[in-house]
Amino acid sequence: MGEGQAKRIIRGDGEGQEGVEALPGDRAVTGNPVGHMNVVALPRLRWRIQRHHAVRELEVPIKGAEAPYRVIAPADPDAVLDQTARAFARHEAAKAAEGAQHSQAHSHQGSTGLVGASSSSGWHMPYWATPWASGLAVAEAVVAEPGSVASARVMELGCGLGITAMALVRAGARLTVVDCWGETLAFCRYNALRAGAQNPPHGAGIRVGTIRTRLADWRTDPGRDALIAGGPYDLVVAADVLYEPEDIPILFALLPRLVGPAGAVWLAEPGRTTSRKFVQETDDAGWIRDTTTVTRDP
Repeated sequence: MGEGQAKRIIRGDGEGQEGVEALPGDRAVTGNPVGHMNVVALPRLRWRIQRHHAVRELEVPIKGAEAPYRVIAPADPDAVLDQTARAFARHEAAKAAEGAQHSQAHSHQGSTGLVGASSSSGWHMPYWATPWASGLAVAEAVVAEPGSVASARVMELGCGLGITAMALVRAGARLTVVDCWGETLAFCRYNALRAGAQNPPHGAGIRVGTIRTRLADWRTDPGRDALIAGGPYDLVVAADVLYEPEDIPILFALLPRLVGPAGAVWLAEPGRTTSRKFVQETDDAGWIRDTTTVTRDP
């Protein structure tokens, strides 16, 4: 990152992240001024979600907020995991069959390279269906400093149920949320729009912000190119995104291309080995870092 840029690391105690197949219509970029929501939009979006999932209403305490956040989530998060595991098994079986046919046709013996298929093809288990502490830590940082994001162009990499997005739109951000699963984006959009339509902004003199959703995988070349083309952003936020060692160089190279010259990154991670290595990489590169450690009761 250039001189004057800062990276803020917020450590949380959670695990977490991503989702399963796309809902119809979730592949396009959509923009919604939260403060001018059509009253029909929220019920229709919820109807679309409930065509695919039974849902439950959660109340999520957010430090500094005047009341818990109201969030809809899949009623059975384990079923979402099972659904993705079955889809991944089918995907791997198809790849294996394709590889076997290719080997027979060309008399080729050896590995088909399927071990890396889950990383290269964008398969990530859908831990987004449950709130996790790292995402709450970012939301609480926003609530504590709403003026720092009001009117700012913000990108969130990996949106979960939308708890961080809820805080950002109520703090007046012009938000773009990115995820590789359309289902995740649908839940996030509903929760953020409802929060903005039914609750006051976080902070005096702040107008409720806007939210756009984008289906993209920052771990792939096409996904990164699409995100970079939409930049630069004043702030990039992410929670629980560093799982595999190969994620480190990808995110390290991507962030400076997303953030403007005076921008910042807020990254919340639960202290995995990968996140510690990422922090060391940024320190070695001379990024300015301010670390806050957040703990929660289980």
